Amino acid sequence: MAYDIIRPASHEEWLAERQKGIGSSDAGTIMGISPFSSQLRLWRQRRGIDPPTPESPAMRNGHFLEPAVAEWFADTTRSTIDYSSEGDWLAVDRNRPWLRVSPDRLFWPEGVEHTAANWCILEIKSTSKIVDPDDLPYYWVCQVQYQMGIMGITHAAIAWVTSEPRLDFGYAWIRFNPAFFKTLTGAIDTFWEKNILGGEQPAVIDGRDASLLWPTSSDNKTVQATTADVDMCLKYTDLKKKKEELETELQRLEDDIKIRLADAEPLQATDPETGEVKTIARYKSINETVFQEEKLHEEEPDKYVKYLVEVFDKKTFKDDNADLFKRYSRKVKGARRFSVNL
Repeated sequence: MAYDIIRPASHEEWLAERQKGIGSSDAGTIMGISPFSSQLRLWRQRRGIDPPTPESPAMRNGHFLEPAVAEWFADTTRSTIDYSSEGDWLAVDRNRPWLRVSPDRLFWPEGVEHTAANWCILEIKSTSKIVDPDDLPYYWVCQVQYQMGIMGITHAAIAWVTSEPRLDFGYAWIRFNPAFFKTLTGAIDTFWEKNILGGEQPAVIDGRDASLLWPTSSDNKTVQATTADVDMCLKYTDLKKKKEELETELQRLEDDIKIRLADAEPLQATDPETGEVKTIARYKSINETVFQEEKLHEEEPDKYVKYLVEVFDKKTFKDDNADLFKRYSRKVKGARRFSVNL
């Protein structure tokens, strides 16, 4: 497919350009698989009824982590990042300008010539969830397939960093699927022509849509319940009660395991057949580093004054005075973290 590159002068202009079409982060929404949005909410934004979704702290964190994850991917796979692909830019389909994507990075796998013909797309994610490389979130894959199709690229990779329960890195290779891309762009074309240009409101699909569309109730308006409505309400009440019972039981079990461990950290079980010892639960104190300001004040008052003056930028001061921080820092046990590993 033929496309044009747009390089806005500022981040704000880039955001404005994204509003002129359907970006790759919207692809999952069009296909009904996004956990964050719906066609109705996207429609309201593109029609100017609601403002664009503001950048959340998680989104900002992900943006700041992008360069590090890209380098992590390059080092792990021996790939080469095309640094000219960093920053805010868009690839826009020449014939259907509402099709527009902004890949996080372009790269070259090990051993290929560094030309545009050999580009691969790198999509970068930061998440709090454990990711299975063989079972990626569908909306991630949908996003990358859209990017590859617009730019005529046949291979891509998704790299991610997981923050919980520990910092972890992973990646997966993605191959272009022409049939899926045709289905996806067909759905986008229909949405753009019928809903965005035509003004037809998409269907309400969840409670967030309902709250957005009907934020307040109408006085003296009643809906007569059907048998199906009664069944739904009975099922909701039953499930809510079971949820409360399960949460109570879960808390009781956690309390019992913590009491059993007392001041010990691991709870271990021995396999009766193999003799293997395995940790099945852990109640661990998380070590924290405490800088002893009072001790520094007593022993080296001149350096303490310098510390007070420059402490507004703690990271720079710490980097410039590594020996000082090492000498006056000590490890203390902080709050305990509970986990079951069985």
